[in-house]
Amino acid sequence: MKQTVGMGKASVTTARRPGRPVGGQLEVGREQVLDAAERVIAREGAGASIDAVAQEAGVTKPIVYDRVGGRADLADALAERLSDRMVSASAAAMATEPALTKESLTRFIEASLEVVGQHRNLFLYVTGGTTDQTALGRLTLAERSTTPMTSVLAQWRTGLGQDPDVARAWAFGIVGMLQMVSLWWLTQDERPAASVAAQISELLWHGLPGPNTPS
Repeated sequence: MKQTVGMGKASVTTARRPGRPVGGQLEVGREQVLDAAERVIAREGAGASIDAVAQEAGVTKPIVYDRVGGRADLADALAERLSDRMVSASAAAMATEPALTKESLTRFIEASLEVVGQHRNLFLYVTGGTTDQTALGRLTLAERSTTPMTSVLAQWRTGLGQDPDVARAWAFGIVGMLQMVSLWWLTQDERPAASVAAQISELLWHGLPGPNTPS
């Protein structure tokens, strides 16, 4: 980007650093940097670097650090974005029935898997990295993704006259399991999301012994 400075009848054109308008204030904001990061990760995979993100955003690397932070901070911010998409998809999948059913549970799982499939590299990015980054990325995904499931489980338990306080712990258990299932499913090209969702729903709904197995 260039800036023209008047000097009498003449003018001088000077180059400006990317990301900085007149006055030196940052022009590229946090959301624009995150948008750039998503594009790079989608294109280059989970190993995308901060340098590549800066180049994609058209800014210097220090601006990325200023707006978002380092790799762990970027992963957390992108995990929030991804989890919001998962929440939206899963909430829509469960919105057609007021109570929890095996069918709505299957739709919830399938919707979550489909979002992961649509954002494969992003999912791998936010759940990868160092041990601490992996744990934080997964926790961020889980904390936000459990919202619709917690609500549905609480309502379902209340309707059955049972304790609804287990809803949040159960939701974390289900979503945490789904994260590992998602990592595995991404390596199984021949398995449709609907098929895996039905299998996991069968396990969750009937329990390990199965519906017709005597205890």
